[in-house]
Amino acid sequence: MESGKPREIYIPIHALSTCSLTDPCPNIELTSFEKDGEKYCVAYCKILERYLTRSTVRKCETLWRSCPFARMNL
Repeated sequence: MESGKPREIYIPIHALSTCSLTDPCPNIELTSFEKDGEKYCVAYCKILERYLTRSTVRKCETLWRSCPFARMNL
């Protein structure tokens, strides 16, 4: 992980079931990492500068075009 990113990842709420999104927001960056022999994937929002929870990722995947944060970087 890059040094500028927060390192606080709570696997039960941040880990995604897959490391791909069907229609991702251009401000989301998917990152894979390994912990205790298990591989995980998390989504990082460049605008909010934090890792997103699974529920937020689902919203960002479908509603990002109307998101006020996404418009900040367009």
